[in-house]
Amino acid sequence: MAFQAVHGLVQQAAQRFPEHVAIECPQGKLTYAELESRSDELAVALRASGAGVGCVVPIMTEDRRELVVAVLAVLKAGGVFVPIDLSAPRLRLRTMLTSTAPEWVIVGTSAADRAGEILDEALPLAQRIGLDVSAEPTGAAPESVYQHDPDDAAYIFFTSGSTGQPKAIVGRMQGIDHFVRWEGALLGAEPGWRVSQLASPAFDAILRDLFVPLTTGGTVCVPPAGLTLDGPALARWINSERIDLVHTVPTVFRGMLPTIAAPGGPELASLRCVALAGEALAPSDAAQWFERYGERVALLNLYGPSETTMTKTFHFVTPADTERASIPIGKAMPGARVVLLDSRDQPCAPGAVGEIHIRTPYMSLGYFHQPDATRAVFVPNPLGDDPEDFVYRTGDFARTLPDGSLEYVGRRDQQVKIGGVRVELGEVEHLLRGHHAVRDTAVVVVPDEAGNPLSLCAFVETVQPVAAEELRAHLAPRLPDGHVPQVFVPVERLPRTISGKVDRRALPAPLPAEQETAQDYVAPRTATEESLAAIWAGLLPVARPGVRHDFFAIGGHSLLVMRLLAAVTAEFGVEVHLQKFLAAPTIEALADAIEDALLIGGPDLDDLLAGLDDVTEDDAERLLTQNGGN
Repeated sequence: MAFQAVHGLVQQAAQRFPEHVAIECPQGKLTYAELESRSDELAVALRASGAGVGCVVPIMTEDRRELVVAVLAVLKAGGVFVPIDLSAPRLRLRTMLTSTAPEWVIVGTSAADRAGEILDEALPLAQRIGLDVSAEPTGAAPESVYQHDPDDAAYIFFTSGSTGQPKAIVGRMQGIDHFVRWEGALLGAEPGWRVSQLASPAFDAILRDLFVPLTTGGTVCVPPAGLTLDGPALARWINSERIDLVHTVPTVFRGMLPTIAAPGGPELASLRCVALAGEALAPSDAAQWFERYGERVALLNLYGPSETTMTKTFHFVTPADTERASIPIGKAMPGARVVLLDSRDQPCAPGAVGEIHIRTPYMSLGYFHQPDATRAVFVPNPLGDDPEDFVYRTGDFARTLPDGSLEYVGRRDQQVKIGGVRVELGEVEHLLRGHHAVRDTAVVVVPDEAGNPLSLCAFVETVQPVAAEELRAHLAPRLPDGHVPQVFVPVERLPRTISGKVDRRALPAPLPAEQETAQDYVAPRTATEESLAAIWAGLLPVARPGVRHDFFAIGGHSLLVMRLLAAVTAEFGVEVHLQKFLAAPTIEALADAIEDALLIGGPDLDDLLAGLDDVTEDDAERLLTQNGGN
């Protein structure tokens, strides 16, 4: 198919459906006509300020209407948009901003104060272009919209880097166009489709959340803040808002299952497809879904690194897949080819495990101003002799099944995904070594009962005694909270191989962090507290959590909150507001909330959403990570 710039596709939709609602979020709505006119006005302002072709322009806003307006405006001006998630740790935000060294930054009214503080520190000389979608329209429109080439840079998203510095991935225009039109055609997306927007603005998955609906006359539907962490409320929101398509990670999907499977659970009558990506989908989760909905709602399993632009393989999950050890990641989409190569860069025989190499003209342009890192993974095709024919070495391993589908096996290096978010273990280790008391460290993954990455454990070789809480405080401003190890295990010396490298296979099993909880331990006193203590022990690195221990102080983090509340629903048959739990995150308070709910009955959707409105800015900042939940 011939290339079309994505903002041109949105413009075509606006011409066909000017009065359709393009974006619907807690702050309000925008029609297609308003979206076009507002992005035109902002494009004029950008050009008037001197921004133009190839300019990198970060976007700092919390209102998704402002985000989409800004993205379209930057593209119309010929620039490169950089969505910033303001819930990320402050030091990480500074690193991302300074590494791209932009001269212009778009600041939405919804985030003016927070953005201003960060920019004062990181980019005091950058021009700040204000954006307020509620202001009186000016009617300004650019004399011309920049005509992009397919290989022009379009965006920058950040991923973890082994040196402790996030790596900036530069995406190209044709990569967005290729994926958006492919998925729209695959799913039969139509005008009027309502598509959920659950991903963080700093995660490239947001491109499919936004542009699949906006190029087909659909509506981007944004839930209240914090909803992705509240599985029961999210399931009811999808039902009440008549959502047709959901993109999410399996962790969020799993959080909805207890509510969905319960008697009287939401029908999800409008839902047509749940597209899952970012981490492994558990067969048991798919089985629970099929038991409730059969095959009426499609489950689409997607795989693809950000370096190759969102998805590159896909698989429609079937009930038969639930009998497998793992759900396949499928076959390559049109326009992409996947080959498995062994350690000698030779094709693997069917059934043999090899590294996934992706060949496609729609991959990204590599890492921003990091040519060595780019050359390390974008390599000449080992199966050809053309030095300009490149493939991307994913570091992921898979095997080919008899039907030609791929079964994901694991990673080659120290990258893992927790809650759908890529975590570079080397980055966590690098930052830990920056603490004055740490001589060396090795960070490993702690799996859940299904073997999926759940949390991190850091073995720490120190030069002087240091409390785990001090190490957490050192990492917290620099990493999303799901990347901060739950457990810190002091060791006299890390085990090493004969070459001097850390021997990870010789590391001891992580021990529960009882030393952090023993002194203020209060045992469960009721049956409800005993049941909750068992749930907490299954999620946290503490074998005996006390009823007054703070969930977050003993290893809990945002990615576990949803699993905790889902477990409460499954165990007790009631739902506890996210805000109520955040106000007092202890077993004692949670038990009181459960017993109150059992006395008066469970909350309805309006109550749940009202509770989310009370989530404070500090709560949201603590909970929301770069996964968008996701």
